[in-house]
Amino acid sequence: MNKSGKQTLELEEVARRLNGIGVQWAVFAGAAATAYGVDRPITDIDILVPAVEGERVARVFPGAKIRQREDGAVWVISLAGYDILAGLNQVDLDCEMSKRLKHIKVENVKVPVISVEDNIALKALRGRGASEGKRDWKDVEEMVRVVRSVDWEYLYWRLEQLESKEQVAKVLERLEEMKAKYVL
Repeated sequence: MNKSGKQTLELEEVARRLNGIGVQWAVFAGAAATAYGVDRPITDIDILVPAVEGERVARVFPGAKIRQREDGAVWVISLAGYDILAGLNQVDLDCEMSKRLKHIKVENVKVPVISVEDNIALKALRGRGASEGKRDWKDVEEMVRVVRSVDWEYLYWRLEQLESKEQVAKVLERLEEMKAKYVL
């Protein structure tokens, strides 16, 4: 049950359904940040699947609300407590991201989680804060602080694949400040 008392699927069942159709998937965003050691409550679980799998994934969640998001997600399959995003405007669940998946416990279920570098990149590019009810930069700073093994070369490469040079330059500047502050 969720906080409003509505019946929700457990993460274990969501994982079973996604694994059952053989789709590549991974937890990302806030729940991934907690998997990497950020101390914050998990309010929902965001899952990324390849854009081409959106329709197939939607079929295994027949009660879900399906929409296209303003941020360019190809499909959003919304369940109580979960958003399954098939593609994002910045990146799809691509080969490089898939190679770096980690299997980590989230809510006591071992699930694939995008790498800390991919999560930092996606959250930094979104860059939302308290005024939007989000904590992207706060999560980024905490991940940089607590994860001592960030592959900075890959992170910079990923960022340059995702957005305009102007936006990447601003993100890189802020990340460099965090790196100087927290990385020995």
